[in-house]
Amino acid sequence: MKTIYLFIIILVSTVFTSLAQDNALMDECNKYLESTYVSDGQEYKADLNSGESAEFHTTFYSGNHYRVAEACNQEDSELILTIYDPENHILFTNKKYRSTPYWDFEFKSTLNCTIKVQYISKTKKPGSILLLIGFKQ
Repeated sequence: MKTIYLFIIILVSTVFTSLAQDNALMDECNKYLESTYVSDGQEYKADLNSGESAEFHTTFYSGNHYRVAEACNQEDSELILTIYDPENHILFTNKKYRSTPYWDFEFKSTLNCTIKVQYISKTKKPGSILLLIGFKQ
């Protein structure tokens, strides 16, 4: 019986810790969207080891102003954001801009894109990443 109680306590504490980490990542990303941008409602999440990447697919619509914001739960980390067009040409990478955590875009035509986020940790710790896409009100 004690084993069951111990298991339940560990399970509940793990769930609350996970939720707290998700909330912290959401707060970090939302501060980059500010009041000017509205989230598209999607949360692009991944748990990665250092050096690994996650890919997300989205459509950017003609004439809209977008902001892509990213956050990670590891302070010693760097996130390299790269956006590709359907032919796999690089449209943008934050690598040339000291891995800035957000960037603004405007598209002249509707475009399906792949967003690749590479996670790099100086201490080689695994991390959770979150990417939000907002459009200007």
